[in-house]
Amino acid sequence: MNLAEELYFRSPPMLQTFLISAYGYKLYQKRYTGLYHEIRKEIEDIKGFSDRKIKEYQDEHLHHMVAYCASQIPYYQKLFAELGLRPKDITQIQDLKKLPVLNKQALLEQGHNFRPKNAPKPFMVQHTSGSTGTPLALEVDECTYKLAMALLVDHEEHHGVPFGAKRATFAGRMLKSANDMKPPFSRFNRAENQRLFSSYHLSEKTFPYYQKELNQFQPLELIGYPSAIYDLATQYQKSNTRPGFQPKTIITNSETLLQWQREKIESVFGCQVYDYYGTAEYVLFAGQDSTGIYNPNPIIGITEVETSADSVDAGKLIATTLTNKQMPLLRYNLGDTATLADCALPTTGTPGLKSINGRVDDYIETSDGRLIGRVDHIFKGVSGVQEAQIQQHSPGKATIKIVANGFEAINEEQLINNLRNRAGEEFGIEIQYTSYIPRSSNGKFRSVIRFN
Repeated sequence: MNLAEELYFRSPPMLQTFLISAYGYKLYQKRYTGLYHEIRKEIEDIKGFSDRKIKEYQDEHLHHMVAYCASQIPYYQKLFAELGLRPKDITQIQDLKKLPVLNKQALLEQGHNFRPKNAPKPFMVQHTSGSTGTPLALEVDECTYKLAMALLVDHEEHHGVPFGAKRATFAGRMLKSANDMKPPFSRFNRAENQRLFSSYHLSEKTFPYYQKELNQFQPLELIGYPSAIYDLATQYQKSNTRPGFQPKTIITNSETLLQWQREKIESVFGCQVYDYYGTAEYVLFAGQDSTGIYNPNPIIGITEVETSADSVDAGKLIATTLTNKQMPLLRYNLGDTATLADCALPTTGTPGLKSINGRVDDYIETSDGRLIGRVDHIFKGVSGVQEAQIQQHSPGKATIKIVANGFEAINEEQLINNLRNRAGEEFGIEIQYTSYIPRSSNGKFRSVIRFN
């Protein structure tokens, strides 16, 4: 825990809200000013493009990105030389097949070679554990970052939530100590008219306080992890109560939205759920439309579903950036799979997706019955981990299985502290090292498994 975090957690709730709002205003300036307004206009303009015009747009931007990589990015300079390729060999979407698929291991081992020569300071650095538990530090330029922010705003507005409307967020943010079970369980970000709720403190005992805070706030939108919003819906059902507010829509992200989660959430809150798929690598953004289809945005990148003879409409999800010159990724394997909306070959790099099969994490359970989801945050910024999995056989304790990358030391104390910050100081943790973590029957990696 750094000094700023320590100061925050020692502060009373009112001061914490002030600090969150101050940080919120800083983020607001970073996200929604300058280039943001030009980007919003481009998003609106491209909505009127025909498929042919979208393909021409993507072909042109792809060629520019490939030429940039060939002249500025060491990794691609070496790769193109080995393959005997020049920028003129990749001028349209179909030509991407000339390049091999890029896997996360290459980024982990050679991240510095994906940055341009004399690289400027990145606009931001995104730390992520990824869907395989592999921690990455991803550099993003201003245009790409603000485009990602604008695409989320566009997704919300398309489904009836205007920018600046009241929203309640249920995600993985640590708003208070895991051992502090006193209300309130939310903090207000004045900069974005957003009330942040802790996903780590919700239980049958604490639910009445969540209920009261939501009723007082009257959010137009709920946004966050499917598992966290599902937990909230479950508490309403258990208490035989209804929400004292009516959201216009619910936006979910970061986890696979399961059908049984959707059904309960929509039943309890009386509105539709519109999931979206965004990546920490900023190479793909796909929001669900009213029919449930995910539509990848054509500005941020080119999307491929690498199918096989066994499955003509489902396969690995591959994406190519069209914007991020700070750390460009071409034909990047996102580690998830997707199913095409139909079996027809898409004419552009934005095929409609019937489903995106990302991670389906189990919860971990504390000794007092709280369910903690999305604990992959504990690996962010921790070096030396190739992949990791949390296993739990009984409430109140868990084992962290780690495959070390072999060339960096692992800060075990930081890992343990990160997990206890979410699950509580009494939570028992054991770290075990292994050479391999088995996959599930469908080949997917699960970062959390509960056996009880």
